[in-house]
Amino acid sequence: MLQELNLAHANNMDMATAMLVRAITDHVPPIFGKVKFADVAAQHSAGSIDGRSFKGAMSNLNDSMKHVADGILHVHIRPTETLPNSTQVDFSQSLDVLLAEVVRVLRV
Repeated sequence: MLQELNLAHANNMDMATAMLVRAITDHVPPIFGKVKFADVAAQHSAGSIDGRSFKGAMSNLNDSMKHVADGILHVHIRPTETLPNSTQVDFSQSLDVLLAEVVRVLRV
């Protein structure tokens, strides 16, 4: 998924980027002993950075990213559409925090 995300981002595929970030957040909760990403965002105590910083970054992914991706995935076609742009789907900082924590947890 990360390789595909990198390819989508490099090719300005903003809808695919949002959907892949959503898929990644749906995929990782078992690494943290959780069922849902919302539980990771609310309950995981990150060891690599300040817990509040981790929680804030994960809340950004859980809330903002989820709404952007859900709009792409679940809103039916309308007579006129606006497409997401790279600014709207740029969750790279929060995703980087998540992936660093995934690496840390899996190394233990």
